[in-house]
Amino acid sequence: MKMMQKTSQLELLQALLQRPSVNGDERRVTEYLAEFLANHGITSELIELSPGRAGLVAEIGPQNRPVVALAAHADTVAVGEADNWQYPPFAATVANKRIYGRGAVDMKGGLAAMVCAVVALHEQESSLPVRVRLIVSTDEEVGGLGAAQLVATGHLKDVVAVVIGEATSGEVQYAHNGSFDYQVTSIGKLAHSSQPQLGVNAVMNLVQFINQEPTVFANAPVSEVLGPVIHSVTVFHGGEQLNSIPDQAYLQGNVRTIPEFDNEQTKAGFERLITQLNQQPGVNLSLSVVADFAPVVTAPTNPLVQQMQQAVAAVTGVQPPLAISNGATDASRYVIGNPALEVVIYGPGDEAQSHQVDESLPLDEYYQAIEIYQRFIMRL
Repeated sequence: MKMMQKTSQLELLQALLQRPSVNGDERRVTEYLAEFLANHGITSELIELSPGRAGLVAEIGPQNRPVVALAAHADTVAVGEADNWQYPPFAATVANKRIYGRGAVDMKGGLAAMVCAVVALHEQESSLPVRVRLIVSTDEEVGGLGAAQLVATGHLKDVVAVVIGEATSGEVQYAHNGSFDYQVTSIGKLAHSSQPQLGVNAVMNLVQFINQEPTVFANAPVSEVLGPVIHSVTVFHGGEQLNSIPDQAYLQGNVRTIPEFDNEQTKAGFERLITQLNQQPGVNLSLSVVADFAPVVTAPTNPLVQQMQQAVAAVTGVQPPLAISNGATDASRYVIGNPALEVVIYGPGDEAQSHQVDESLPLDEYYQAIEIYQRFIMRL
Protein backbone atom coordinates (compact mmCIF):
# COMPACT_ATOMS: atom_id res chain seq x y z
CA MET A 1 0.00 0.00 0.00
CA LYS A 2 1.46 3.36 -1.02
CA MET A 3 2.34 5.78 1.72
CA MET A 4 4.21 9.03 2.29
CA GLN A 5 7.63 8.71 3.87
CA LYS A 6 7.52 8.79 7.67
CA THR A 7 9.67 11.92 7.71
CA SER A 8 7.05 13.74 5.64
CA GLN A 9 4.24 12.36 7.79
CA LEU A 10 5.96 13.62 10.92
CA GLU A 11 6.71 17.01 9.36
CA LEU A 12 3.03 17.49 8.58
CA LEU A 13 1.96 16.70 12.14
CA GLN A 14 4.65 18.99 13.55
CA ALA A 15 3.57 21.79 11.23
CA LEU A 16 -0.01 21.51 12.42
CA LEU A 17 0.99 21.50 16.09
CA GLN A 18 3.29 24.48 15.58
CA ARG A 19 0.36 26.52 14.25
CA PRO A 20 -1.84 27.43 17.24
CA SER A 21 -5.52 26.96 16.43
CA VAL A 22 -7.26 27.48 19.75
CA ASN A 23 -10.99 27.64 19.11
CA GLY A 24 -11.76 30.82 17.19
CA ASP A 25 -8.44 30.97 15.31
CA GLU A 26 -8.37 27.93 13.02
CA ARG A 27 -7.67 29.46 9.62
CA ARG A 28 -3.88 29.23 9.79
CA VAL A 29 -4.18 25.43 10.02
CA THR A 30 -6.68 25.00 7.19
CA GLU A 31 -4.77 27.42 4.94
CA TYR A 32 -1.63 25.39 5.54
CA LEU A 33 -3.49 22.18 4.71
CA ALA A 34 -4.84 23.72 1.49
CA GLU A 35 -1.28 24.54 0.43
CA PHE A 36 -0.03 21.10 1.50
CA LEU A 37 -2.73 19.34 -0.49
CA ALA A 38 -2.12 21.55 -3.53
CA ASN A 39 1.55 20.56 -3.44
CA HIS A 40 0.36 16.96 -3.81
CA GLY A 41 -1.98 17.72 -6.67
CA ILE A 42 -5.20 17.83 -4.63
CA THR A 43 -7.60 20.74 -4.95
CA SER A 44 -9.39 21.90 -1.83
CA GLU A 45 -11.91 24.54 -0.82
CA LEU A 46 -11.75 26.76 2.25
CA ILE A 47 -15.17 27.23 3.87
CA GLU A 48 -15.05 30.52 5.76
CA LEU A 49 -17.04 30.67 8.98
CA SER A 50 -15.94 34.14 10.11
CA PRO A 51 -12.72 36.21 10.03
CA GLY A 52 -9.86 33.97 11.13
CA ARG A 53 -11.98 30.84 10.88
CA ALA A 54 -12.27 28.52 7.90
CA GLY A 55 -12.97 24.83 7.41
CA LEU A 56 -11.67 22.82 4.47
CA VAL A 57 -13.11 20.29 2.04
CA ALA A 58 -11.17 18.22 -0.52
CA GLU A 59 -12.13 15.23 -2.69
CA ILE A 60 -10.36 12.43 -4.50
CA GLY A 61 -11.55 9.34 -6.31
CA PRO A 62 -13.77 8.50 -9.27
CA GLN A 63 -16.93 10.48 -9.86
CA ASN A 64 -20.32 8.77 -9.56
CA ARG A 65 -19.23 6.45 -6.76
CA PRO A 66 -20.51 6.50 -3.18
CA VAL A 67 -18.97 9.29 -1.10
CA VAL A 68 -17.22 8.36 2.14
CA ALA A 69 -15.95 11.17 4.34
CA LEU A 70 -12.86 11.30 6.52
CA ALA A 71 -13.72 13.99 9.06
CA ALA A 72 -11.63 15.91 11.59
CA HIS A 73 -11.60 19.32 13.24
CA ALA A 74 -8.90 21.99 13.21
CA ASP A 75 -9.55 23.72 16.54
CA THR A 76 -8.12 22.89 19.95
CA VAL A 77 -8.86 23.92 23.51
CA ALA A 78 -6.73 26.55 25.20
CA VAL A 79 -3.31 25.80 26.67
CA GLY A 80 -4.02 26.95 30.19
CA GLU A 81 -0.93 28.00 32.13
CA ALA A 82 1.97 27.46 29.70
CA ASP A 83 4.51 27.35 32.54
CA ASN A 84 2.93 24.08 33.70
CA TRP A 85 4.00 22.36 30.48
CA GLN A 86 7.26 20.43 30.48
CA TYR A 87 7.29 20.63 26.70
CA PRO A 88 6.19 23.96 25.12
CA PRO A 89 2.61 23.50 23.87
CA PHE A 90 3.35 24.69 20.33
CA ALA A 91 6.87 23.33 19.84
CA ALA A 92 5.79 19.87 18.60
CA THR A 93 8.60 18.28 20.59
CA VAL A 94 9.44 14.65 19.84
CA ALA A 95 10.66 12.73 22.89
CA ASN A 96 10.19 9.22 24.28
CA LYS A 97 8.73 8.08 20.93
CA ARG A 98 5.88 10.55 21.41
CA ILE A 99 5.03 13.96 20.05
CA TYR A 100 3.99 16.64 22.52
CA GLY A 101 1.78 19.65 21.94
CA ARG A 102 -1.68 21.12 22.30
CA GLY A 103 -3.91 19.17 19.95
CA ALA A 104 -1.58 16.19 19.52
CA VAL A 105 -4.44 13.89 20.51
CA ASP A 106 -7.48 16.16 20.17
CA MET A 107 -7.22 16.02 17.30
CA LYS A 108 -4.37 17.07 15.06
CA GLY A 109 -2.98 13.53 15.21
CA GLY A 110 -6.16 12.18 13.63
CA LEU A 111 -6.36 15.14 11.25
CA ALA A 112 -2.80 14.73 10.00
CA ALA A 113 -3.27 10.95 9.65
CA MET A 114 -6.35 11.48 7.50
CA VAL A 115 -4.56 14.04 5.31
CA CYS A 116 -1.60 11.68 4.83
CA ALA A 117 -3.99 8.86 3.95
CA VAL A 118 -5.76 11.03 1.37
CA VAL A 119 -2.44 11.99 -0.23
CA ALA A 120 -1.42 8.32 -0.46
CA LEU A 121 -4.82 7.27 -1.81
CA HIS A 122 -4.64 10.01 -4.42
CA GLU A 123 -1.71 8.17 -6.02
CA GLN A 124 -4.04 5.25 -6.78
CA GLU A 125 -7.14 7.34 -7.37
CA SER A 126 -8.52 5.43 -10.33
CA SER A 127 -8.69 2.19 -8.33
CA LEU A 128 -10.52 3.64 -5.32
CA PRO A 129 -13.83 1.85 -4.65
CA VAL A 130 -15.41 5.07 -3.34
CA ARG A 131 -15.03 8.81 -3.66
CA VAL A 132 -13.24 10.15 -0.58
CA ARG A 133 -14.14 13.53 0.85
CA LEU A 134 -11.81 15.05 3.44
CA ILE A 135 -13.80 17.32 5.76
CA VAL A 136 -12.08 19.61 8.28
CA SER A 137 -14.38 21.61 10.54
CA THR A 138 -13.97 24.55 12.89
CA ASP A 139 -15.48 25.22 16.32
CA GLU A 140 -15.87 21.56 17.34
CA GLU A 141 -14.61 22.27 20.86
CA VAL A 142 -17.30 24.85 21.63
CA GLY A 143 -20.53 24.98 19.66
CA GLY A 144 -20.06 22.89 16.51
CA LEU A 145 -20.71 25.90 14.27
CA GLY A 146 -18.24 24.71 11.66
CA ALA A 147 -19.91 21.32 11.30
CA ALA A 148 -23.33 22.97 11.16
CA GLN A 149 -22.06 25.25 8.41
CA LEU A 150 -20.77 22.30 6.39
CA VAL A 151 -24.21 20.70 6.67
CA ALA A 152 -25.88 23.95 5.59
CA THR A 153 -23.59 24.26 2.55
CA GLY A 154 -24.50 20.75 1.43
CA HIS A 155 -21.14 19.07 1.96
CA LEU A 156 -22.75 16.13 3.81
CA LYS A 157 -25.94 15.56 1.82
CA ASP A 158 -24.44 12.95 -0.54
CA VAL A 159 -22.14 11.27 2.01
CA VAL A 160 -23.14 7.67 2.79
CA ALA A 161 -20.63 7.07 5.58
CA VAL A 162 -18.21 9.10 7.67
CA VAL A 163 -15.14 8.22 9.71
CA ILE A 164 -14.55 10.59 12.63
CA GLY A 165 -10.85 10.70 13.50
CA GLU A 166 -11.14 11.49 17.21
CA ALA A 167 -8.82 9.58 19.52
CA THR A 168 -10.45 6.34 20.67
CA SER A 169 -7.81 4.70 22.90
CA GLY A 170 -7.50 1.73 20.57
CA GLU A 171 -11.24 1.13 20.35
CA VAL A 172 -13.50 1.28 17.34
CA GLN A 173 -16.52 3.30 18.46
CA TYR A 174 -19.91 3.00 16.82
CA ALA A 175 -22.10 5.24 18.99
CA HIS A 176 -21.93 8.23 21.28
CA ASN A 177 -24.26 10.30 23.40
CA GLY A 178 -25.65 13.59 22.32
CA SER A 179 -24.83 16.69 24.32
CA PHE A 180 -27.35 19.34 25.36
CA ASP A 181 -25.80 22.39 27.04
CA TYR A 182 -28.23 24.86 28.58
CA GLN A 183 -28.60 27.89 30.80
CA VAL A 184 -31.46 28.78 33.10
CA THR A 185 -31.69 32.45 34.08
CA SER A 186 -33.61 33.72 37.09
CA ILE A 187 -34.79 37.34 37.31
CA GLY A 188 -35.80 38.72 40.71
CA LYS A 189 -36.03 42.08 42.43
CA LEU A 190 -33.26 43.88 44.28
CA ALA A 191 -33.77 44.77 47.94
CA HIS A 192 -31.78 45.28 51.12
CA SER A 193 -31.14 42.02 52.95
CA SER A 194 -32.70 43.52 56.09
CA GLN A 195 -36.02 43.73 54.24
CA PRO A 196 -36.11 40.66 51.99
CA GLN A 197 -39.90 40.86 51.72
CA LEU A 198 -39.45 43.93 49.49
CA GLY A 199 -37.44 41.98 46.93
CA VAL A 200 -37.53 38.74 44.97
CA ASN A 201 -34.61 36.41 45.59
CA ALA A 202 -33.40 35.19 42.18
CA VAL A 203 -31.01 32.69 43.80
CA MET A 204 -33.67 30.95 45.86
CA ASN A 205 -35.97 30.72 42.84
CA LEU A 206 -33.17 29.12 40.86
CA VAL A 207 -32.62 26.62 43.67
CA GLN A 208 -36.14 25.37 43.02
CA PHE A 209 -35.10 24.43 39.50
CA ILE A 210 -32.01 22.61 40.78
CA ASN A 211 -34.05 20.62 43.26
CA GLN A 212 -36.55 19.52 40.62
CA GLU A 213 -34.19 19.08 37.65
CA PRO A 214 -33.87 15.29 38.26
CA THR A 215 -37.64 14.87 37.84
CA VAL A 216 -37.31 15.72 34.13
CA PHE A 217 -35.45 12.44 33.65
CA ALA A 218 -37.21 10.33 36.27
CA ASN A 219 -39.12 8.25 33.71
CA ALA A 220 -36.65 8.48 30.84
CA PRO A 221 -36.00 5.14 29.12
CA VAL A 222 -32.57 3.54 29.12
CA SER A 223 -30.86 3.02 25.79
CA GLU A 224 -29.78 -0.54 25.05
CA VAL A 225 -26.65 0.90 23.44
CA LEU A 226 -25.80 4.07 25.39
CA GLY A 227 -27.40 3.42 28.76
CA PRO A 228 -29.25 6.09 30.78
CA VAL A 229 -29.41 9.83 30.21
CA ILE A 230 -26.54 11.51 32.08
CA HIS A 231 -27.42 14.96 33.46
CA SER A 232 -25.58 17.44 35.64
CA VAL A 233 -25.89 21.05 36.79
CA THR A 234 -22.32 22.29 36.47
CA VAL A 235 -22.31 26.09 36.94
CA PHE A 236 -24.18 28.30 39.42
CA HIS A 237 -23.85 32.04 39.78
CA GLY A 238 -26.01 34.47 41.73
CA GLY A 239 -25.78 37.62 43.74
CA GLU A 240 -23.24 40.43 43.75
CA GLN A 241 -23.31 41.84 47.27
CA LEU A 242 -23.55 40.22 50.67
CA ASN A 243 -26.26 42.49 52.04
CA SER A 244 -28.49 42.67 48.96
CA ILE A 245 -31.25 40.35 47.84
CA PRO A 246 -30.01 39.13 44.42
CA ASP A 247 -32.08 40.20 41.44
CA GLN A 248 -30.29 37.96 38.93
CA ALA A 249 -28.88 34.43 38.94
CA TYR A 250 -28.14 31.75 36.42
CA LEU A 251 -27.07 28.16 36.23
CA GLN A 252 -25.67 26.04 33.43
CA GLY A 253 -25.86 22.33 32.90
CA ASN A 254 -25.08 19.51 30.52
CA VAL A 255 -27.18 16.53 29.49
CA ARG A 256 -25.72 13.53 27.65
CA THR A 257 -28.71 12.46 25.62
CA ILE A 258 -29.73 9.17 24.02
CA PRO A 259 -31.95 8.46 20.98
CA GLU A 260 -34.72 7.23 23.27
CA PHE A 261 -34.69 10.56 25.16
CA ASP A 262 -33.10 13.01 22.80
CA ASN A 263 -32.28 16.71 22.79
CA GLU A 264 -35.78 17.84 21.81
CA GLN A 265 -37.33 15.78 24.60
CA THR A 266 -34.79 17.17 27.04
CA LYS A 267 -35.57 20.74 26.01
CA ALA A 268 -39.30 20.11 26.23
CA GLY A 269 -38.91 18.62 29.71
CA PHE A 270 -37.00 21.64 30.98
CA GLU A 271 -39.54 24.00 29.43
CA ARG A 272 -42.41 22.18 31.16
CA LEU A 273 -40.62 22.40 34.49
CA ILE A 274 -39.89 26.10 34.06
CA THR A 275 -43.48 26.82 33.06
CA GLN A 276 -44.67 25.03 36.21
CA LEU A 277 -42.25 26.93 38.45
CA ASN A 278 -43.10 30.28 36.87
CA GLN A 279 -46.69 29.89 38.05
CA GLN A 280 -45.49 30.68 41.56
CA PRO A 281 -45.53 34.36 42.63
CA GLY A 282 -42.26 36.12 41.88
CA VAL A 283 -40.62 33.26 39.98
CA ASN A 284 -39.26 34.30 36.57
CA LEU A 285 -37.08 31.62 35.01
CA SER A 286 -36.09 31.24 31.34
CA LEU A 287 -34.22 28.60 29.36
CA SER A 288 -31.61 29.13 26.64
CA VAL A 289 -29.73 26.48 24.67
CA VAL A 290 -25.96 26.91 24.62
CA ALA A 291 -25.02 23.94 22.41
CA ASP A 292 -27.00 21.11 20.88
CA PHE A 293 -25.41 17.85 19.65
CA ALA A 294 -27.56 14.88 18.68
CA PRO A 295 -26.82 11.29 19.80
CA VAL A 296 -25.27 9.07 17.14
CA VAL A 297 -25.78 5.30 16.89
CA THR A 298 -24.58 2.90 14.20
CA ALA A 299 -25.11 -0.80 14.87
CA PRO A 300 -21.93 -2.69 15.87
CA THR A 301 -22.83 -5.25 13.20
CA ASN A 302 -22.85 -2.59 10.50
CA PRO A 303 -20.36 -3.43 7.69
CA LEU A 304 -18.74 -0.02 8.11
CA VAL A 305 -17.91 -0.77 11.74
CA GLN A 306 -16.75 -4.29 10.92
CA GLN A 307 -14.50 -3.01 8.11
CA MET A 308 -12.83 -0.54 10.46
CA GLN A 309 -12.32 -3.22 13.10
CA GLN A 310 -10.70 -5.47 10.50
CA ALA A 311 -8.46 -2.67 9.23
CA VAL A 312 -7.23 -1.86 12.74
CA ALA A 313 -6.56 -5.54 13.47
CA ALA A 314 -4.67 -6.01 10.20
CA VAL A 315 -2.35 -3.06 10.86
CA THR A 316 -1.83 -3.33 14.64
CA GLY A 317 -2.09 -7.09 15.06
CA VAL A 318 -4.61 -6.52 17.87
CA GLN A 319 -8.36 -7.03 17.57
CA PRO A 320 -9.80 -3.70 18.77
CA PRO A 321 -12.86 -3.77 20.99
CA LEU A 322 -16.09 -2.25 19.73
CA ALA A 323 -17.27 0.42 22.12
CA ILE A 324 -19.42 3.47 22.72
CA SER A 325 -18.45 6.92 23.99
CA ASN A 326 -20.23 9.29 26.33
CA GLY A 327 -18.60 12.21 24.55
CA ALA A 328 -19.84 13.95 21.40
CA THR A 329 -18.33 14.61 17.98
CA ASP A 330 -19.09 16.57 14.83
CA ALA A 331 -21.11 13.53 13.72
CA SER A 332 -23.90 14.92 15.91
CA ARG A 333 -24.25 17.76 13.42
CA TYR A 334 -23.65 15.64 10.35
CA VAL A 335 -26.47 13.20 11.09
CA ILE A 336 -28.94 16.07 11.48
CA GLY A 337 -28.30 17.00 7.87
CA ASN A 338 -28.19 13.37 6.75
CA PRO A 339 -30.20 11.02 9.04
CA ALA A 340 -29.20 7.89 7.06
CA LEU A 341 -25.49 8.63 7.53
CA GLU A 342 -23.45 5.72 8.89
CA VAL A 343 -20.76 6.71 11.39
CA VAL A 344 -17.67 5.03 12.80
CA ILE A 345 -15.14 6.68 15.08
CA TYR A 346 -11.48 5.74 15.14
CA GLY A 347 -8.35 7.79 15.69
CA PRO A 348 -4.88 7.60 17.20
CA GLY A 349 -4.20 8.44 20.82
CA ASP A 350 -5.54 7.96 24.32
CA GLU A 351 -8.76 9.91 24.91
CA ALA A 352 -7.58 10.66 28.46
CA GLN A 353 -4.78 12.81 27.00
CA SER A 354 -7.28 15.23 25.46
CA HIS A 355 -7.15 18.75 26.93
CA GLN A 356 -4.32 17.76 29.28
CA VAL A 357 -1.07 19.55 30.11
CA ASP A 358 1.74 17.95 28.06
CA GLU A 359 -0.80 16.35 25.74
CA SER A 360 1.06 13.73 23.73
CA LEU A 361 0.59 11.08 21.06
CA PRO A 362 2.69 7.92 20.51
CA LEU A 363 4.20 8.23 17.04
CA ASP A 364 3.63 4.54 16.30
CA GLU A 365 -0.12 5.04 16.74
CA TYR A 366 -0.02 8.01 14.38
CA TYR A 367 1.80 6.10 11.64
CA GLN A 368 -0.52 3.13 12.10
CA ALA A 369 -3.62 5.31 11.78
CA ILE A 370 -2.45 6.52 8.37
CA GLU A 371 -2.23 2.95 7.13
CA ILE A 372 -5.52 1.99 8.81
CA TYR A 373 -7.44 4.74 7.04
CA GLN A 374 -5.97 3.69 3.68
CA ARG A 375 -6.73 0.03 4.23
CA PHE A 376 -10.26 0.86 5.36
CA ILE A 377 -10.98 2.88 2.20
CA MET A 378 -9.46 0.38 -0.19
CA ARG A 379 -11.51 -2.51 1.24
CA LEU A 380 -14.89 -0.77 1.21
